[in-house]
Amino acid sequence: MFRPYIKRTYILVLVAMINLLLVYISYQSYSFTKSKDYELKIEAATIMKNALDLTKGLDNPKDIDRFKSGLVGVDSTSSQMTTKRGFLESKVATTNPNFAAVFIDWFSAIGISSDISNTPDTVAVSMTGSFPGANIAFLAACKASNVYPVIISSIGSSSWGANQIDKTWIEIENTLIDANFFSYRSKAFSLGGDNDQLDELPIDIKQILENKIIKNNYDIISNDQMQGAVNERIRKYKEQSSNYKAYVNIGGSSASLGDSTTSKMYLPGLIFGKDEAIADALDDEYYDEYEYEQEIIPAVEYFLSEQKIPVINVRNINNLCEWYGLPYSNLSFNDDNVKIGAGDLFGVKTKHRLSVVWLSTLASLALIAWLAISSIIQVNNKMKEIDNDSII
Repeated sequence: MFRPYIKRTYILVLVAMINLLLVYISYQSYSFTKSKDYELKIEAATIMKNALDLTKGLDNPKDIDRFKSGLVGVDSTSSQMTTKRGFLESKVATTNPNFAAVFIDWFSAIGISSDISNTPDTVAVSMTGSFPGANIAFLAACKASNVYPVIISSIGSSSWGANQIDKTWIEIENTLIDANFFSYRSKAFSLGGDNDQLDELPIDIKQILENKIIKNNYDIISNDQMQGAVNERIRKYKEQSSNYKAYVNIGGSSASLGDSTTSKMYLPGLIFGKDEAIADALDDEYYDEYEYEQEIIPAVEYFLSEQKIPVINVRNINNLCEWYGLPYSNLSFNDDNVKIGAGDLFGVKTKHRLSVVWLSTLASLALIAWLAISSIIQVNNKMKEIDNDSII
């Protein structure tokens, strides 16, 4: 029996399936608009990922170490050198290679040049053992951006950071330098912790850590007076450069930010001064204590007030991850958002890419038109065939 295409069930089913496929393709399509410095951000994240391939050999990565970095330490009960309680989520979040791209964003906002033909811009940086992931993210961004960092570090660490005596920031830094991966070495180390002298730890632990600094041929910053320790840091920064583009603080060094009260004035992220509203509130609430603490001028204040340069303050990691669209808690990690280049930091995805929708629509219309025209031609040919038969 004669049936044109339009009346054949299998043809109609095939056309319907193709149209459904075109609808699905249109629905799933998206356009991607790259963010500023996209290539540089990808490069920094890739550099960090390669760095983590080296550091993971320092420790057997734990189940909680989402990125198998070897950088996630232990809780305070399992460590003799822990300065204070830290947040596990923050330590893990900063081992995400994409965290390096956040520094690229800050560098760009400051106006740091990544042109390798130019003399590298110089930044002063204070690191601690508390955030080895953030330290490496920063160094990866420096390598990608042709930035020269002048580093002063503290060996102390809060929980879940580099808080094991045989796996401090010194071991991590030297692992990367010995592998010729980074050429940036700390100019000096302090003990860190309370008063930058680890006053919260037993004397024997302090001595072990102090000996470690000396044994590894680092200059040591040690002063019974807090302001003296701050001044020593500033002196060392001045010895290295008189033209810093920015000051970077990673962690909660008391010499860098001040104590737990004064540090609240310096918000996380890129800042150009202390928050006066918070400073006034602290002055009202803690007047006597605050008045005393203001006798100590931390390094961050020197760079903000005297040098008049911006500060990158890497603290409150939960806030930073939220602002830059990076996963923070273990529950927020998935196979897609941990890939290099994942997240709004790298660009914006817009659903239903217009060109794909139009092409799919045209393909669908063309298919329907083919079905209709082919069927008409078949019917016409059949009619001619019948007419010819009747004449005969």
